[in-house]
This record gives sequence, C-alpha cells and structure tokens, in this order.
Amino acid sequence: MVKGFKNASELDFTILSNKEAMLQAFAQVDEEKGQEYPLIIGGRRVMTDEKITSIAPATREVVGKVSSCSKELADKAIRSAHEAFKTWSKVPVEERICCVRRLVELMHRERYILDAWSVEESGKNWGEADGELCEALDFFNSYIMHTRELDKGLELVDSEEATKCVYTPIGVGVAIPPWNFPLSLLAGMAIAAVITGNTVVCKPSSDTPIVAYKFVELCERAGFPAGVISFIPGSGSVIGDFIVQHPLTRFVNFTGSKVVGLRINKMAAEVSEGQRWIKRVVAEMGGKNAIIVDSSADLKRAASGIANSAFSFQGQKCSACSRAIVMSDVYDEFVDEIVACAEELKKQQGSGRDNLPMGPVINKAAFESITGYIEIAGKEGNIVSGGKYDDSEGFYIEPTVVRDITRGARIANEEIFGPVLAVIKAESFDEALEIANDTEYGLTGSVYTEDRTNIQKAKTDFHVGNLYFNRKSTGAVVLQHPFGGFNMSGTDAKTGTRDYLTNFLNLKSVCEDLTY
Repeated sequence: MVKGFKNASELDFTILSNKEAMLQAFAQVDEEKGQEYPLIIGGRRVMTDEKITSIAPATREVVGKVSSCSKELADKAIRSAHEAFKTWSKVPVEERICCVRRLVELMHRERYILDAWSVEESGKNWGEADGELCEALDFFNSYIMHTRELDKGLELVDSEEATKCVYTPIGVGVAIPPWNFPLSLLAGMAIAAVITGNTVVCKPSSDTPIVAYKFVELCERAGFPAGVISFIPGSGSVIGDFIVQHPLTRFVNFTGSKVVGLRINKMAAEVSEGQRWIKRVVAEMGGKNAIIVDSSADLKRAASGIANSAFSFQGQKCSACSRAIVMSDVYDEFVDEIVACAEELKKQQGSGRDNLPMGPVINKAAFESITGYIEIAGKEGNIVSGGKYDDSEGFYIEPTVVRDITRGARIANEEIFGPVLAVIKAESFDEALEIANDTEYGLTGSVYTEDRTNIQKAKTDFHVGNLYFNRKSTGAVVLQHPFGGFNMSGTDAKTGTRDYLTNFLNLKSVCEDLTY
C-alpha cells in the first residue's frame, strides 16, 4: 500500500458555512462576467483581436471572452517555453516541488471561486466541481511524492565503476485538455510536465477557457517562472496541428475524442524539419463503456450504480456507462429498476448553480449530436424513460433509457457522450462478456454479481483499463483507481502514478571508471 499519501476530501455543502461560501463565489463570478482575458506567453499578457466566447451551458449566457491564439503567437509560446526549459530543467527537484506545494495552498485558498467557475462554464453541479478540484490536488500531491522517488534514479548492481541511472526532463510539451474536466485534467497534465523539469504550453478547450486561465494565473502566483507554463487557447483548425508538428515540441498530452487523438498521434509520428527526437504522445480518447448485470446481482444496487455511471454530469465522462448488458432472466426487472432511477433524476434537472443531479450538456453542437442519437435510439429500440430535450434556455436533455437494443445497433457501438443508456440482453455471462468486449474502446467496465466464478472470469476476460465490481464505472480516485484505457481508449497512461511521470522523462545511464 502507498504510505504518506492521503486523498483530498470533498466539501460538504450541507454545512451552512460551505454553502454560504459557495454562494459568495457565485456572486463574484457574476461580478467578473463579461471580462476579456489575455493569452499568457513567456509571462506576458497578450490580448488579440480574435476572441473565444465562453457560454454558460445552463443559460446560454456569454460569461466572458478569451483571446484566441494565432500561429505566430503559438510559435512564440513554444520558443519561449524552449528557452525557459534551459534553466527550469536544471532547477533542483525540491525547488520545483516547492512551487507545486505553494500551488496546493493557493488551490485551497481559491477553492470556492474555482468551483464556481467550473459550475458556470461546464455545467457541473457543486459536488462534481469540487470533486474535480480534489482530483487536481491529489494529482499534485501524488506527483510530489513520485518525483522525489524518481529523483533517486534506478537501483543498480554493485560495480567497481561509479555508475548511476537517472531520470532527466525532455523538453517542451503541449497540453490539450478537454472541456469536461477543465481544471483537474489541465492541472494534472501541466504539473506532471513541470514538476519533472519540463515546460508546457497549454491549449485548453474553447468551451472552458476561463477556468483554465484561472488555473494558469495561480501557477504564476505559486512561483513558476515565466515561460514554464504558457496559456494559448485557440481554434484547433488554426493552431492545433501547428503546435503538435512544431519541431521544438517534445511531447503531446491529450484528452479528447478518438478522431482528434488519432490525428495527433499520426502528426506527432511525422518528423518536422529541424526536429531531433521522436515525439511522445500521451492520449486518452474516450470509451463505449459497459456494465454487466448477472442473475445473482442485487438489482436495485445495480440500477442505482448504473444510473449514476450513465447520467452523472449528463453522461459527459469518458468513463460513463453507455451500455447495460443484463442477463435475460432478470432483464425486465432490471429495466423497471433503472427506469425508476431515471424518472427520479428527471425531476431534478436544472442549472448547476441549483446543485441538482442533472444539468445541461456542454454546448449546441453536443446537444444536436446527442438528440440525433436519441432519434436513432427510438428506431433501434424502445425508449422507456426520457427522450425529451429543450435548448430554449440551456442545453437540457432528459436522462434516457433505451431497452431492446441489439449488440449491432449504432447506439450500442458509437460514443454518444451524453445521458443515453442502451440496455442489451444477454443469455449467458460468457455472451455478456463477449458483447462488452465487442467494441474498439477499452476504458472502463463494471460487473454487478454475487457469483465468485463470474468475478474471476471477468478479471481475466473483461478487457478494459479500469474494471470495477459491484460499484459504478465512474469516479476513479487518484492512487486508488489509476486511470487509463486500452485499445482506442488511449495509451493507458495511468494518471497519478509514478509510471505516468516517466512519459515526460528520459533515463540516462552514467558510468565513470574510477581507476583512470
């Protein structure tokens, strides 16, 4: 077991002081609305004429505008990071750790305003927002611990020569986080890079750039030198390919869609003029996650866990359950239970500010894509709960349950990234596993069962990066459930671990003949 590490505790918003602090933070957000935010390149603020408009998904209100980076400025950011690397890479580990420790303290101090902006920009409720902040804190503290261990280098056998094998930073990285975890994933990506001595250029999602700006500001206050962490939001079509292909880019850390992830991987494999290394890609690209319910399962417990997995944060998690695969002899009873859960959630849908379980989806494009799948679902199966949607005031879609879906149906195979659950019937546990594995993805999965034989079989034959039993498939906790998937779900870089940090390090063997 890991010693000397403790996961951060989420705030209890039933405590009046926490609730009041959160309401005060929302008041501050309201005061800040409408501001314009600059790029941060080499420690300097740069305002551009081209702007990214941030829209609150719950209300469709414009909450701010952020400068959009051009190719010329992106080039300047990478070159600035390259210059900063020359000195930052030589800063002792404990000094780099001190910056991260100050950042931890600042995150605690600014906790409520960060949570409030997360609710505003991404549509989370209070618990989801604070859970994300806790994940960021866990990343920082785990990387502090692991960096100290890595700084010791590898243990080697005794020799008459003076030998050592040490980890060294590799250069400039590009961090491309998603909108659904705008704080924790950007924070984890950036700090993993810089605590190991690298520098990083951050290109956040255009849906959640203000949360990202707030984080990079805190990094500056924590003492990271100019150029170590830059902030360059911008259109993927304008600067996305450019920063990946830049000859000074040493690694790319990406979370997002399969299409974009594969494009990044392909571009990174091509050697640009002046490039002196093979670029590394760390990618997490989503999933089509399944939860199996066998005949021995507690159906109420299974339905509750699957509803949470499928519908929390409106199903906008790469780990969300999209397929419930249920044994035929308990299928109808399970459907009744999951429908009851969905119907209860329908009554509790609204703005994240109201701290309700069901909020909006992120934007108009997502709304149209998900509702398109709901129309397909009505043709491929039977919608037994939900199926309605409304974007007049915000991008709201009811939690939707579709039964009688066959394994070959589109909604059983394509990533929807919204609150739509396909319920599939299986005649045996072996068939259920076969259906669960019949996807190009391999991120998360779960099994509800009381059968130890089925548990053992799933442990070996359910091919996902994160496998759970008798619990939901979402909510991975740092160093309790190291996160990362197989196949088209990504490179299986388990976040929060020592192994994750080695993606951003070289291993250098040094030998000196002492008899010379």
